[in-house]
Amino acid sequence: MALEGITPSFCSSGFPPSAVALLRRLLDSMKGRRANKNGDLEQRLGYRFKYPHLLEQALTHRSVTDSSSHNFERLEFLGDAVLSQAVSAYLYANYGNESEGELTRRRSELVSKGFLSRVGEDLEVHRFLQVDAGVRLSDAKVRRNLVGDAMEALIGAIYLDGGMAVVERFISRALLKREKVAARYINHKGRLIEFCHQRGLGNPRFQLLKTKGPEHDKEFVIRVRIGQRTFERAQADNKKAAEQEAAERALDILLQELD
Repeated sequence: MALEGITPSFCSSGFPPSAVALLRRLLDSMKGRRANKNGDLEQRLGYRFKYPHLLEQALTHRSVTDSSSHNFERLEFLGDAVLSQAVSAYLYANYGNESEGELTRRRSELVSKGFLSRVGEDLEVHRFLQVDAGVRLSDAKVRRNLVGDAMEALIGAIYLDGGMAVVERFISRALLKREKVAARYINHKGRLIEFCHQRGLGNPRFQLLKTKGPEHDKEFVIRVRIGQRTFERAQADNKKAAEQEAAERALDILLQELD
């Protein structure tokens, strides 16, 4: 039974008026705290929802409810498409001399989950998420993933609540103003894998060619191989960073070939 349905049940069950009045005050207080909490997020977003249930849904993880109409998964799907459209239009209008490959690279940076997570954490979106107690928001990786998903859901919710012009203003204010730092948060390896899958190139392979230096100061040398084709090697002081650098170099070459 929903909280709002409890008070009428108490009345019809013969409970004393004083108990019913106390319960009413308790329920009003709970609803008020929830409204105030989300109101704080609205201030951070710079947008007040006409339909607050959309904001509530955009903050509700599937661990709380299995119903897709009550958690943020459908809004996340919509927000992903809206974000891609808005960013594509922005780049087309503002980078008239750049090639398709360069525009694709810029868009990938601006819509990446890493960048969305960073912006969402700056907005403290994680404070407002509704998740099951078993979801470990204290784990940085779990929190970043959830915040990135919730940011897409919030974009979808703002689109439904206010329309395309409104959500474009939000995207401009929250994301596009930080365009210069977006590249820091992109997962180049994930982008390369997605690019290869979209074009039927198969899975890229990351080959560890060698390690150099003493144990306390190792350098890892990585090369990407796609099919029979090999790309420029990269090196870094840990294997993951070397893979990211090698993936970025390979993807730069592949995107240039689209031009």
